[in-house]
Amino acid sequence: MELLLGPILYAKEQVTYDPQGEDTWSFFLNLFLRGTDPKQPLPMRLCFTDEQGAKVFTSEEARPAADFSWLQGHASGVVWRWEVILPRKSEARRLKYHFEDPAQPDRPFSFQPPALPKDQTLSYVFPKQPLVVDDVIVPAEGASPRIAFFSCNGSEDQKKDDQDSDESRGLWERMLDEHRSAPGHPRKPSGFQLLIGGGDQVYADSIRASMNEMKPIRKLSNTLREPVPNGFADRVMAEYVELYQEQWNGAQGIAPMLARVPGLFMWDDHDIFDGWGSYEDLQQTPWFQDIYSAAARAFEAFQIGHLESPKTPRLPDVGPWTPEQKRHYFQAMTFSSKDCDLDVVMLDLRSGRTSPPAKGKTKGRGNGEFPVMSEGQWKAFDDWREACCQRKTKKEGYKAHHILVVSSIPVVHLRFSKELESLAGRFTELRDDMLDQWESQIHRGERTRLIMDLFSLAKRSSASVTVLSGDVHLGAWGRIRSRHPEHQLDTQTAVGEAIIEQITSSPISNKPPDLLRFLGILAASKDSTENLHYFLQTELLPVGHDLYLRERNWLAIRVEPSRLDPPQPKLWARWVAEKSPLSMEVVVAPPRPLPLKKESPKADGLLPPDGTARPPLS
Repeated sequence: MELLLGPILYAKEQVTYDPQGEDTWSFFLNLFLRGTDPKQPLPMRLCFTDEQGAKVFTSEEARPAADFSWLQGHASGVVWRWEVILPRKSEARRLKYHFEDPAQPDRPFSFQPPALPKDQTLSYVFPKQPLVVDDVIVPAEGASPRIAFFSCNGSEDQKKDDQDSDESRGLWERMLDEHRSAPGHPRKPSGFQLLIGGGDQVYADSIRASMNEMKPIRKLSNTLREPVPNGFADRVMAEYVELYQEQWNGAQGIAPMLARVPGLFMWDDHDIFDGWGSYEDLQQTPWFQDIYSAAARAFEAFQIGHLESPKTPRLPDVGPWTPEQKRHYFQAMTFSSKDCDLDVVMLDLRSGRTSPPAKGKTKGRGNGEFPVMSEGQWKAFDDWREACCQRKTKKEGYKAHHILVVSSIPVVHLRFSKELESLAGRFTELRDDMLDQWESQIHRGERTRLIMDLFSLAKRSSASVTVLSGDVHLGAWGRIRSRHPEHQLDTQTAVGEAIIEQITSSPISNKPPDLLRFLGILAASKDSTENLHYFLQTELLPVGHDLYLRERNWLAIRVEPSRLDPPQPKLWARWVAEKSPLSMEVVVAPPRPLPLKKESPKADGLLPPDGTARPPLS
């Protein structure tokens, strides 16, 4: 039995916390195998053991999650999925798992490496066999998961990335080391239970160079108007499957974390190819549709972890919308604990993305608009916000609530002028970089809509909302303020504003811009405080000593319990940087309940979420 990819863990909602019942931690586990029949039971048992070697969970109920047996070559195989349910204890536990033949219990299974032609070798180090994976951490009873957040895992030029492999994978080693660290100092907690990928988990740009049939696409030639060659769609599908095998496999990089920490992922342009959404006049051609369809199905199989109808093409979410057609990947999960509810919302900013054509001759979706999020996804987001607010109102008593909104591109970042964006339209790469932002002139109306929706969500659900973003190859800290009374809870009126923090972490593997390029970006843009309407304000705050963290980085996020009554667990986010030792953290407190007695703001200790007093906005 050949191991093509995995193991990979996938997150599940944890909404069944019951202090009177059994507290469990659950997730899915996937393996991509060759030499199995999806119509026959998999002759393999999954076993989890504790530190003493005792079995705490076993399962033979593996089900096909994605059937790629119809593809040719290295991509042919079946993704199998197990559901894992583990009991929680009073303390966090570290477990191991392995696979075994039911006829030979207690003997870990050894997989074979993929069989390749004689002139080919594996592009990664095949994992040690028999396969035994350690350090899967089950959180303690009533605890929120500890989170590692990353983005931009790879490079546009895979050859350069391979040459720079030690440096590009260095932060993955840091993350694995911290995951394996022993309990102790609160700033170095015991591992992670949730891995969030904020975009560009793979870099598919290499596919355009590896396939000879992609020459018209590389040159954006007129042949894109012609029919695609026979079998092109299946060959592109195989290329995307093999891409995940190359970039998510091995004993280094992302693979060890995927095998140990349940993941939750959202794609960005490089998961399709660089600049998807900025080729409005070409994205309706059969060539681009076949590429998008392959990228979308591979994303479903390996980032979401489940692919239905693998031979059915996927289409971008840009046509007339109907409720029956779900063409986007909006996701939301709740992780409920004793003292706090934690929601993670993943916005899909690619399936519905459009931009004005480079020549500016065609209009947007019939009304001159070029949205970041499709109409269908806005409806899904609105429905989720309403359900979240209704869920909050039905609960008895106060409970802290944090909402993490993952936006692959930052809501607050650098701004380019309208004239500069127009000038960049003559150059594909510059145009892509400038228009591929919430801050772009063509997206600013929709950006304001998102900001207003986030403040409304925070108010109605009595929650703190924090935005996580990536994409820009810089670490940054942004803040959005609203002094509109409709956005403020009663406990926020004392300071006259509500606040949403934005934390940008990028890249974990790609290279940050060199100093010369970075200075050029700063010279062509603005990062000053911006006033929107009369009540909204955005600003960038320093990360360490500078406004930007220009080095590889990722985020460690935890929700810490408190001794207050009622409990108010704060959310702490810490950058882990490649070179700079950063001691700072962004701290977000949930909204506080009203005091029993009416007292002065000073006596109540009513301060903004970061705990510092400030004058009202001017």
